[in-house]
Amino acid sequence: MVSDEKPSPRRLAKAGAVFCGVIIALFIIIFVARNVWHGEELERDQATGNNVATEHTGPSYNQQP
Repeated sequence: MVSDEKPSPRRLAKAGAVFCGVIIALFIIIFVARNVWHGEELERDQATGNNVATEHTGPSYNQQP
């Protein structure tokens, strides 16, 4: 029972839109989750005094007058 009928252009467009929507939603979820995780890590580091957010490598940030 193999059907040789090809899906209509409208159905293909809908499938493409759903696929793109799922991919975009995954990127957004990952981005938001990573920002939340990073915020919690930063807050924990600041509470314990291990704030590395202000430490930079390179001469332009650590210059002494």
